[in-house]
Amino acid sequence: MTDEKFIGRDQNIHVGNRGVYIGGDAKNNVIQTGDGNILSRGDVQQYFQPIYEKIAASALPEEDKKDLTVEVEAIEAEVVKGNDADESALARHLRSIRRIAPDILDVALAALQGPVAAFSAVASKVAQKMKETA
Repeated sequence: MTDEKFIGRDQNIHVGNRGVYIGGDAKNNVIQTGDGNILSRGDVQQYFQPIYEKIAASALPEEDKKDLTVEVEAIEAEVVKGNDADESALARHLRSIRRIAPDILDVALAALQGPVAAFSAVASKVAQKMKETA
C-alpha cells in the first residue's frame, strides 16, 4: 500500500505561492512545476563561471580583474531580470569589458548567446549586436 491519497476528478489542489495547481484529473499526464521565466542568481552563475575563471587566469593587473568582475556581476544582475533586462546597461557593461579585455568579452558573449539566451532575449540581442560590431 502506498502513502498516496486519491483526491478525485475535478477537484482543485493549490499548494503555496510556488506550488502546484491541478484542475481535474492529472493521472497519466505531465505536470511541470516551477517558474521557467524567473531565474535566480544561482541559476545564472553556472553560465557565468567560465567568465570568472578566464578573468582569474588572465595576466591582467588586479585592478582590471576587479573591474571586470564588477562588470560581469552587473551583467548577471541584468540577466536575472529576464526580458525586463536593461538593454542599454547590458551594452554599457559589455563595452567596458571589451575596453579592458577583448578576449574576456568573447567568453561573455558566448555565455549570453548560449543557454542564457533562452531566459533573456534582451541579453542575447545585445550580445549579438556587440558581436557584430566587435
